[in-house]
Amino acid sequence: MRSDELSGDLRSRRRRTIDPKQLALLEESEIGVAYAYSFILTNLDWEAVEVEAWFRMRALVEEKIKDAKLGAALRPLPSGFEAVNRTSMWSAFLALNVSVFLQSLTGADTGPEGRAHGKRLRRELIAVPARVFRRAGRLVVRVAPEHRSGVFADAWAALGAMTSYAGP
Repeated sequence: MRSDELSGDLRSRRRRTIDPKQLALLEESEIGVAYAYSFILTNLDWEAVEVEAWFRMRALVEEKIKDAKLGAALRPLPSGFEAVNRTSMWSAFLALNVSVFLQSLTGADTGPEGRAHGKRLRRELIAVPARVFRRAGRLVVRVAPEHRSGVFADAWAALGAMTSYAGP
């Protein structure tokens, strides 16, 4: 791998598989190429590229399940009854999809931090202290000062622009 192919993201899998000493030399352009190795032990009789792609997809699914557990209260399923657990699980996945929709709609997922997971979404977009009242027949939302700028303010402005559009 050449230095221009290396991701700047410190969480990158490729960065983590390169020996730290070799990585330092690569970043300082003292060497032109670095080699990294990772292993997947499996009993699948597939080509290596297919196995890696399958494991990457599996990791994406596991990440979604983890996000649903942490972000939408799916920690322990609440009952010994399958139907109740199924309902709880689908509710959590529905909440996860609503959060993804909300972030996409408001543009919150295009920032430098990327898509918010459940905890961050609740903190920045949903659990925002505000006072709601009517003035002259109009609904007024007065947001706490610390949320008048940032992700919530951007989302509020985007939603306001969408609802004020009358269309043709």
